[in-house]
Amino acid sequence: MRIMRVTVNEKRRLFRCCLYCRDKRYLLTALVLILFIPALMLQGCLFPALQPGTAPPSQEPPEEEAPPQVALPEKPPPSQGNFTLRYDPNSTLNPITSLSSDNILLCSLMYEPLFILDSYLNAEPLLCESWEMDGEYTFIFEVKPDIAMSDGSFLTAEDVVYTLRQAMRTGLYENRLRDIESVTATGELTVRVDLKKANSRFIYLLDVPIIKNGSIDFNIPPGTGPYIFAGTQFMRLDSFTRHRDFTRLPVMMINLRVCDRNEMAELFDDGELTLLWDDPSDTFEIRLNRLHEKHYYDTTALQFIGFNMRNVALRDPDVRRAVSYSIDRQFITENILPRQALASPLALSPAYRLYDPEWERTILDPLREMSRLLYLSGLEDINDDSFLEYPDGFGGFADFSIDFIVNNANLYKIQIANMIAEALRRTGINITVRELSRDQFMTALETGDFDMYYGEIVLSADFDFSPLLLPGGKLDYGGTGDSEYDEYISDFLFMTTDYGEETAAKRLCDIIRRNAPIVPVVYKRYVVYTPMGAIFGMSPCQSGVFRNFTDWTIDFTMLS
Repeated sequence: MRIMRVTVNEKRRLFRCCLYCRDKRYLLTALVLILFIPALMLQGCLFPALQPGTAPPSQEPPEEEAPPQVALPEKPPPSQGNFTLRYDPNSTLNPITSLSSDNILLCSLMYEPLFILDSYLNAEPLLCESWEMDGEYTFIFEVKPDIAMSDGSFLTAEDVVYTLRQAMRTGLYENRLRDIESVTATGELTVRVDLKKANSRFIYLLDVPIIKNGSIDFNIPPGTGPYIFAGTQFMRLDSFTRHRDFTRLPVMMINLRVCDRNEMAELFDDGELTLLWDDPSDTFEIRLNRLHEKHYYDTTALQFIGFNMRNVALRDPDVRRAVSYSIDRQFITENILPRQALASPLALSPAYRLYDPEWERTILDPLREMSRLLYLSGLEDINDDSFLEYPDGFGGFADFSIDFIVNNANLYKIQIANMIAEALRRTGINITVRELSRDQFMTALETGDFDMYYGEIVLSADFDFSPLLLPGGKLDYGGTGDSEYDEYISDFLFMTTDYGEETAAKRLCDIIRRNAPIVPVVYKRYVVYTPMGAIFGMSPCQSGVFRNFTDWTIDFTMLS
């Protein structure tokens, strides 16, 4: 029903008609019209309802305005100031295939996943309305209705199915989705996923950005995120007006800046870049002069020590456990990687939601424990040269030495490796740290040319250790993988209750600590740099820096 009003001029003309009428009956009729025309118009009986976009019948401008209508604004007021991010024009903005860390950051504003990890690595739904397990191997997902995509369509189950199938075959998410047997659409908004093995934590893997069905070959496929790419000629992201949170966005336009990596710090200092993302323990170090804030968040990136079973002495779990006790993790996280890592004496990260510090075994004198374990393994200094020898199996002893390799592109890893080596030398282990370039390091791993290595892996968010611990695993370089671990990993991934999961998590940590196929060192933390006092309400996570972008408060006066 459309409300129509009688203008003051129209009322005055009707009243003048009454004055000129000589018949009182006409006067009465005119007065009735004056009183009841608004009611007739209210019911739509006198004039037909106006169509949207058409002009009213009267050409005279109204002398009084209609009362304001209560409705959502078509567009929020434009934000003041500049919000600028780095952009790599030489890489795609396809979130499945892009390898550029800068463009992946932008993709988190243009695309959305079914689930997203929060700051504590827990999975929370985003595009998923609801889900359930149908048996041990099947998940049923209901996609949220009426989710607009940037090409004008609405998100469907077919888009989700297509995205997951493509991500299983190529790009960043291929390894994590390796246990999907099939994925199908069983309704317009219903997706069924069948797994090869039970995994109740499967939803933790579904922070995969969803793209439009059939668009894997597009440089910029349609997505559901709050921003769209305006084009290379404009060099910006524009807010997507059909996004469900459009009115809550803190900025309507995001400028893009092309720059060399070595220019980032200077541009940030000059106010030409709004924020920087960094892996502070990586090979490239960002040095900033401008007053800034650091927003750290936990990840599943594990740094660890791996072993080669070709070294006879290292086949003994006691020797490998002794190596674990040589590591001063507290010193590493306080002095070498301050705030950049979590000390991790166990395989699971302290950030894991059910982690219990009581699982950790506190050793008051680690060096003494190391000596005890080495003695139990039969290592002795037979020839008094200050280094240990091991029984050769023929009644004699052989020299025990360790070739410890590390990637020389990372100064932090070199520092940690040398610190561990020094602690091992104090207990009589003849160890040499060999610093290699990335290519040399990978070649040594693949050919088995090492005894120990300082490694790193970004585990999937469900903490599946299969690539490290199972025989033939992608990262089982030294042959420490054993099918025994499959039972512990499967139990951990299978449990559907907190109690069951916590019990299985402790068993998994215990078996890895006891057998020491790998020795955990730290879990890394990433960081976002922002100008001091400019951005409030951030809670970045491994799934994306802009996880809760609608909750940000930006003081644009602090950005320039």
